[in-house]
Amino acid sequence: MQNNGDKRATARQDDQRHDPLGARRAAFCGHAFKAVMVLIAVAALAASIPALARADFPLASLLIYVIGTAFVAMPLLLYHEYLLKLCGQPAAPVEA
Repeated sequence: MQNNGDKRATARQDDQRHDPLGARRAAFCGHAFKAVMVLIAVAALAASIPALARADFPLASLLIYVIGTAFVAMPLLLYHEYLLKLCGQPAAPVEA
């Protein structure tokens, strides 16, 4: 009978070989970015509903959108672009 050892370790090595630069992490980060943008937009929309009954400008929704985009979504977007850049670069050439 042949002993193949730990199958989980082999599966992890195969995952690392097929996904060495984190394409899954980049995809997850992209989905997280989209979800964060939707949440920011929904929060800004919800904050603007009381101002629609009056003639006031919905300043709270503008602040929620700007602050959420600048301080929450932008760092996530920059990290996502970094991961995509890593996935798109070819392997470094080996010098002999």
